[in-house]
Amino acid sequence: MSEIIYCSGPMFSPEELSTMASIATTLENAGYKTYLPQRDGIEVAKVMALVNTPIISGEIFRDIMIFVQKAVFAMDVYQVVERCNATVFNMNGRPADDGSISETGISFAVGKPIVIYKNDPRTEFNGLDNPLLTGLSYNWKYVTDISNIPTNLAVMIEKVNSAGANLYLNNPPPMVKKTLEVGKEVWEILQIIRFFEHKEKDLVTILKVLMEKLKSSANFMKFMEE
Repeated sequence: MSEIIYCSGPMFSPEELSTMASIATTLENAGYKTYLPQRDGIEVAKVMALVNTPIISGEIFRDIMIFVQKAVFAMDVYQVVERCNATVFNMNGRPADDGSISETGISFAVGKPIVIYKNDPRTEFNGLDNPLLTGLSYNWKYVTDISNIPTNLAVMIEKVNSAGANLYLNNPPPMVKKTLEVGKEVWEILQIIRFFEHKEKDLVTILKVLMEKLKSSANFMKFMEE
């Protein structure tokens, strides 16, 4: 398989990280490639944790976070819209993770196949979830067992692809296109520095390197000003 799957879900606690890693591993064992933000991107929770450590000052942290927030947004939009072929959304949590909701909504809006995983019995409306979330699955159903995600995803990919050509991907709106270009640039820089392989103390240095490289990018600096 050549499909790359965006693994969207909460990643702020050990349990959440473990669930997301299990989803990615299950997909990879089924032959898919995956984009797992906690492994492949900028793990915002880890950056946020630095504010409570003595290795970074508040002023430096604010400067880094301004860059990180915009870099994360652009890169995640690039992954969801352009690089990845489908999205698996872990909807566990009450409420579900807001960033993941946004990622999945973007995926739906650009016509990507989506599978929603949920085995959390908590709901918003007496046994039912918000229809604007449930409807993102196309079939109004959840997968409740991680082992069943690949099979359901294959069915959904076939269903969406057989519906016709996705013209949006060839001609996104100007502002979205600009975000995609910046996100791709951030992704390519990360492939070089691979900051997430370093220990916490090294993370500050690597983030500073990322900032310096992005400051030399006219596209990113213009993106920062908007």
